[in-house]
Amino acid sequence: MPRETSEYVVGDYWLDKRRDGKSPYWQITTYKRGSRQVVYRSTHTSLLEEAKAQIHAYVEQQRAKSRQSADEAKIIPMLVTYWQEKGRHLINAQQAETSFRFFISFLMQDEAGVNAVVSDMTPALFERFRAWRMKPHSIDLEWGGRHYQRVYAPVVGATVDRHLNDIRAATNYAEANMRIPAAPHIASLPPQYKSKQRDKVLSIETLGQIAWYCYHRPELFGFFALMLGTGVRPQAALAFRKEQYDAKFHLVDMQPDALPQTKKRNAIIPVIRPLRPVLRNWSLEPVRSRKTAWRIMPKALGISEDIQPKDIRHTVATLLYNDPTVPEREVSELLGHSGKLATTTKRYARYSPHHLKNAERALSKLWLRVSREARKLSAVQTLSTDPWHGKITVARKFQNG
Repeated sequence: MPRETSEYVVGDYWLDKRRDGKSPYWQITTYKRGSRQVVYRSTHTSLLEEAKAQIHAYVEQQRAKSRQSADEAKIIPMLVTYWQEKGRHLINAQQAETSFRFFISFLMQDEAGVNAVVSDMTPALFERFRAWRMKPHSIDLEWGGRHYQRVYAPVVGATVDRHLNDIRAATNYAEANMRIPAAPHIASLPPQYKSKQRDKVLSIETLGQIAWYCYHRPELFGFFALMLGTGVRPQAALAFRKEQYDAKFHLVDMQPDALPQTKKRNAIIPVIRPLRPVLRNWSLEPVRSRKTAWRIMPKALGISEDIQPKDIRHTVATLLYNDPTVPEREVSELLGHSGKLATTTKRYARYSPHHLKNAERALSKLWLRVSREARKLSAVQTLSTDPWHGKITVARKFQNG
C-alpha cells in the first residue's frame, strides 16, 4: 500500500506488506533516497502493535545517526547505534552490552524516562543510576532478540564504574561522528563507592581443584589452561584465536596486530610444553556456556564462591614475582606491565630462543604442581551430572579396603 493509505506512518517511513506477497510480516517501508523505488525492512511480526513499536525504534535509530542538539538526541537510540556500529566489535563487547542493558533498564524506571535526551545526562542522573544499581533492582527488557527479566542483587562500585566507562565511550563516539555538539561530562564514581582492590591469591590445592573440574568441562578447559600457562588477562584469553599460536617457535602473540590496542597491553609469550597441544587444537565454547559452567563450579567443588577468572592471573603473577629465579623484568614483560619494552619485544621475541626462559621454566613448574593436585583428585572423586535437573555434583569413588 502507498504511504498515503498505510495503517501507520512515522515521518518518511510507513508500515506496509510486501506487494509480491512473499512475506506475511509487516515491513518498515520508505523510498530509496533520490528515487521513488520502495525499500522494505521486515519487522518479523504480523502483529500491528508490535510493528508500530519497531518502526518507532527504527526511526529513532536513523535520527541518532544525524546531527542533533543535546535537547533532541535521545540517549537510548544513541547507545543502540553505538553498540551496532562499534560496541559489539570490541574486545570487551560483552561488558559493553551489559552496561547498556542496565542503563536502558534504569532509564525505563527513572523519572527521565525512555525519551531522555543527552541534556538529561547530568550528575544527578548518574547518581540515581549508581544508587539503583547498588541496591536490589530488576530489569524487564528486550535486547538482541532475547527477553531479560530478572531481579539482581546489589553490585559493587567497580561494576558501576565500568558501566559509566561504556556510556562515556558511546557519547564520545556520537560527538566524534558529529551527531551531537559535545559529549556530556560523565565523571567516574566517587572514591567512597569504590571497593578496595581485589588481592586474592589461590592456593595450589584450589588451582588443582579448578583444573580437575575444567578438564571435565570443554567450555572451560582451554580458557583456564591458557591463563594458567601464560598468566594472560581473562579478556585476552576469551579473544584468543588459534592463529595467534606460532607452532614453529612455540610462541603466542596475545596482542596481534589485528586486535585493537588498549591501555592494557598483552605480550608475546613462550608456550610451555604441556600447553602446546591445547593451543594446536584450540576451541572455545560460546561465552554464555562458559559463564554458566564457571558460576556453578565453586558450588560443585565446595570452594569459595567469589573466585573470579582474574584471580588465576593474579595468582600466577604473585607466584612469579616471589620466585627468586625469575627476573622482575621477565615477569613484567610476561604480564604486559613493561610499557616501553613492548616495541623491543615485537622486534626480537620471535627470533630469540631465550625469550622469557626463566618465566617459562617457572610456569612449567607451576603447571606440574597444579596437575599433580588434579591427578590426586581424579583418583578419589568423579564429576557427575543429574540427567533430570542438570545439577553437577562431585562424588567420591568407591575404594576397597
